[in-house]
Amino acid sequence: MAIKYAVAKNILVVEDDPDMRKLVASVLRKAGYEVSTATNGLEAASSCLARKPDLIISDVHMPTMTGFQMIKVLKAEPGMQDIPVVFLTVDEGRRERSSELGAVAYLTKPLRPANLLATVKQHLP
Repeated sequence: MAIKYAVAKNILVVEDDPDMRKLVASVLRKAGYEVSTATNGLEAASSCLARKPDLIISDVHMPTMTGFQMIKVLKAEPGMQDIPVVFLTVDEGRRERSSELGAVAYLTKPLRPANLLATVKQHLP
C-alpha cells in the first residue's frame, strides 16, 4: 500500500511593507502553508512565472507595479488565469474593481488572522 503525503499549498504574499509581509507570512506558515514573498507586483509576476503558486495574497498599493496591475498581467498569461488572488489592503473603496479584475476575495487591513485563514481555506481545496 502506498503512503500518501500531504503537500503544503504554496501561497505567494505580495506586500511592500516588510512588517506586514512578515506578519502575513508568519500567520500562513503557522497554519501549515508554504509561503513565498514578493515586494511588488512586478516581482510577484516574475515569481509566478518561475513557480506557479496555489494562491496569491496581495496588497493593492505598491511601487513599481500595483496589485491591480499585477492581476491584469497574470490573468492574461496562459496557465495563470486560475490562480486565486486575494487582496489585503487598507483601501476599502476598491472592492468592486478587484472583483472586476478577477480577485476571489477582498480583505481590509488591519490584518485579522482568523479572517485571512478562513478566506484562504475557502479558496484552496
